[in-house]
Amino acid sequence: MTNTARIAGSQRESATAMRPAARHLTLAIDLDLGSSASALRPSARCVARVDRRRPVALLALVALLLGAGVAVPAAAAAAPVRVASLVPFAADALARVPEHAVVVATVRRSMTEPVPEGVIDLGSPHAPSFERLAESGAQLVVADGAMHAALTEQLGRGGAEVLLLDTNSVASTFDGLRELGRRVGAADAMEQAVRDSEASLARAALPTPIPTLPFFGAPGSFLVITERTWFGDLLGKLNFQNLAATSTGKESFPGYVQVSDELLATMQPSLVLLVAHGDPEAIRTAFLRRADARGPWKSFQQAEHGVHVLDAQTFAANPGLAMPEAAQRLVRLVAPATASASPSIDTSSR
Repeated sequence: MTNTARIAGSQRESATAMRPAARHLTLAIDLDLGSSASALRPSARCVARVDRRRPVALLALVALLLGAGVAVPAAAAAAPVRVASLVPFAADALARVPEHAVVVATVRRSMTEPVPEGVIDLGSPHAPSFERLAESGAQLVVADGAMHAALTEQLGRGGAEVLLLDTNSVASTFDGLRELGRRVGAADAMEQAVRDSEASLARAALPTPIPTLPFFGAPGSFLVITERTWFGDLLGKLNFQNLAATSTGKESFPGYVQVSDELLATMQPSLVLLVAHGDPEAIRTAFLRRADARGPWKSFQQAEHGVHVLDAQTFAANPGLAMPEAAQRLVRLVAPATASASPSIDTSSR
């Protein structure tokens, strides 16, 4: 055997003898996890056994361990925010983003309509139950700025954050919904919902103004609705000319004004709207009684587009994102088919 052959043979024997012991390579890599993994030690030693016969797998593992993105389990998704709503339209809006918020307590839309099953009943929005609110464990309480501002401290007594919404105009209502979306981590979804509603309202506006006199009717009293309310503002945006827009006088609630018969006599509406607080039929009866006995009220029955008692479910409280549906009902009252009809007192909002 030549010297070359002996050397080659010796190398093969040496390599063969090494294989059992060197079949795997142990890698020891120090990972500085720092503050990003507080549950672990500041420095951890990661050990891996890699088959040396698979260099591609070895290189891939080294790249993974040394790269900037060492695999760390993703944090669990945040639980939905627990919300108590004293504003019905806020609860409706949050129902669109259940992955971000869950309504655990709410007020009644009317005293004859129960709250949804599984939701704590806070009673009337005018006098919500603080005891039941505390039981709800709400993290966020959504309230009406005009109605509940004086109750802010009591509403947040259990540690909940209180968000007061300005519901007195269309724009402020939508701005409040945007803020609500931000508070529960659903800013993008709420922004899109608001933009859709704004676009629908813009398309619903009448081509020409219609002189309109809106009343808020409760048994025994009728108050004109000014532009300082969501409904008065909505009328303006839809091109209904609100004859009571700037009325002043005694106000039981901001924007709802008691005016004299003498002032009413100066108004000549083509459309009279009655927003019912309570039984629409009772409001209709009360209006007819006044129309039979008093001068200006009698003339309202001759309004070109009639007198309409609106559905309390839709119009007694701010509908929030459902404003386009309310707008469509109003516009249909003066559509051509309706305009040609004989003046009448109607108790439906069509």
